[in-house]
Amino acid sequence: MLQFAIPCTLGAIGLFLGSANTIYQLPPLVLLFPACLYFIGIQADTPKIAFRRGMLAGTLGYTLCFYWIALPLTTQAAMPWALAAPAPVVIAAIMALYSGLFSWFCRKRLTYASPLFAGISTGIMWGFLELARETLLTGFPWASLSAGFAAWPAFIQPLSFVGAEAYSGILAGLTCYLTAAARNSSIKHTVSALACIAMLFTASYYSWIQPADSSANVEIAMVQGNIDQGVKWNAAYQKGTVSRYMTLSSQVLKRPVDLVIWPETSMPFYVQTSKKYLPLLRRMAVESNTAYLIGTPGFGKGTEGRKWDLYNRAYLIEPDGVMKSWYDKVHLVPFGEYIPFDIQIPYLGKLLDGTGTFRSGVVHHPLTVGNLALGVLICYETIFTELAQERVANGANVLVNISNDAWFGRTSAPKQHLDLAVLRAVEQGRYIARATNTGITAIIDPKGNITTEGKSFQASVIFGSVGTRTDFTFYHRFFSVIRLLLLAGGLLLLIHTYLKSKNKDKKYAPISRPEN
Repeated sequence: MLQFAIPCTLGAIGLFLGSANTIYQLPPLVLLFPACLYFIGIQADTPKIAFRRGMLAGTLGYTLCFYWIALPLTTQAAMPWALAAPAPVVIAAIMALYSGLFSWFCRKRLTYASPLFAGISTGIMWGFLELARETLLTGFPWASLSAGFAAWPAFIQPLSFVGAEAYSGILAGLTCYLTAAARNSSIKHTVSALACIAMLFTASYYSWIQPADSSANVEIAMVQGNIDQGVKWNAAYQKGTVSRYMTLSSQVLKRPVDLVIWPETSMPFYVQTSKKYLPLLRRMAVESNTAYLIGTPGFGKGTEGRKWDLYNRAYLIEPDGVMKSWYDKVHLVPFGEYIPFDIQIPYLGKLLDGTGTFRSGVVHHPLTVGNLALGVLICYETIFTELAQERVANGANVLVNISNDAWFGRTSAPKQHLDLAVLRAVEQGRYIARATNTGITAIIDPKGNITTEGKSFQASVIFGSVGTRTDFTFYHRFFSVIRLLLLAGGLLLLIHTYLKSKNKDKKYAPISRPEN
């Protein structure tokens, strides 16, 4: 049992300390996770045991990373801690199905494989599983290997060529290659694995030090209101909320900018029909001669028999005060913005107080003002590769992420969220302006560097510069091909493993003898 407990604990701690957290982060430690899952798999007596142990290791590691899920359930939904505490474990257990499958595959296929084959096949399988994590069950690609390295942008430049899922696969494959070589005491393969890792990171560093082919010549201001989530949707606080954002925004009169960004649902009411506040917002844009991107709920004509459909919306108010374009959030948060299948679960309905159930938007075109074409990503939309890909494909020359991470307080969630935004910047070769209610408000350049960052839990205005880009990264151009290769590679490995196992069972099946 100790033979399992040590790699299980080591892998989970590696995932936690390698990812953003509030204690200490060292990105390379995240690679302990795939290495230990590989070791757990090949040491297991049977594939079923490998799956269970891999799932246990994954559940422990993801629970450490996702502990913050319990916070909004207690603070916003008033759920007792006894009920909220298991929530991160449940989510972690679902994510751990993938780690269990990885260990199962290692036991089923790689117990006696050469180190090189182990490295190649684990790399393909890991990338395939991360792609599945981003797609299945609405997707939750949190705590990926690539995201762990976002804190060290010098070592994530391959994202612009292969994307987050494939790069995670490369990292996992090289790590397992090294682990397999060490297990087999193969000096040749150990040196080869170390050389490949060194070349990968050297090439990434060289790419990182090259200047981006665009200048940051567009001045922006991001207003961080620091509004308490507990009172945000209380109508009695609307006036104070509007006043705070307008007072903070008055600073742009002293330092002219091209765009002012307010975070997700910064205006906790329906701006589009507000006779009291809409004229004030329009006047503010005219007086400062500046465009404003404002997060607010919105509504439109209902569908499927409903009178109205509600949306999580970003309105663009142009410098002349006209508000004629907006973006409605497409990828909604289950149980946070809508209840799947109208399931009635006690407490969770309170998370929707002040908004009701949102509907997904259908228009994905950039919001344009001047030479800016803004590809808007609301809240956790920025964690999904395909959404950023779509915005850039539709013509966005700058990506904007407006979010409200106040739900999660002073936990590691805001930093983990920011790290995923960093991946999108490098993948698409675009600046990202990220405006949040409580932090982390930041500007990310196309190399993944955070050029401007505000302090969390402070009402402030963060000034900075972004650049517009119209070129495409290699990854953007071959996005579909790379994903198809990952999908095909993973499926072929699983099918080949199944067929080989079936043939093996037939080979060693007992021989029936004729009766005398």
